[in-house]
Amino acid sequence: MTDAELAQSVREAVERLNAALAEAARHNLAVTLRTTAHQTTGGVEQVVVEPRIFKQL
Repeated sequence: MTDAELAQSVREAVERLNAALAEAARHNLAVTLRTTAHQTTGGVEQVVVEPRIFKQL
């Protein structure tokens, strides 16, 4: 996979995430995203995203 293909893949994933967050908001779900960074064995930083989802009353 080329750098351009990887960049496009990330852009599309972020677009899908934004759409999912908007849909959750329409259904009164509050979503927070917590990020943590880890260093891989190859020395590259990897970001991990954990969602926390709450029903708004």
